Amino acid sequence: MEGATGVGPVDSLVAWSVGAVAVAGLGTLLWRVLRAVLRIADRVDQAWEDWAGSPERPGVPARPGVMHRLGIHDQRLDDHELRITRVETRLPDDTLP
Repeated sequence: MEGATGVGPVDSLVAWSVGAVAVAGLGTLLWRVLRAVLRIADRVDQAWEDWAGSPERPGVPARPGVMHRLGIHDQRLDDHELRITRVETRLPDDTLP
């Protein structure tokens, strides 16, 4: 089969060069996709750790998860509502609006 230039070694060199560039381009594309996937996975991992909390480890204190923190806020609200109810029960009826 006759090549584009008609010179066998030049045609082979061109074919190998095109192949090498294609492989390098594919490798670069795969590397960039892998980096993007790893960044997304890292962000998902951080979001999960914020949601679920993290246990104590050497040099780092434990961090409670979202549900634990919401439970603390609910308890504070319940305590506050209980205090308001107590104040309302102590006030005479004519002082309430």
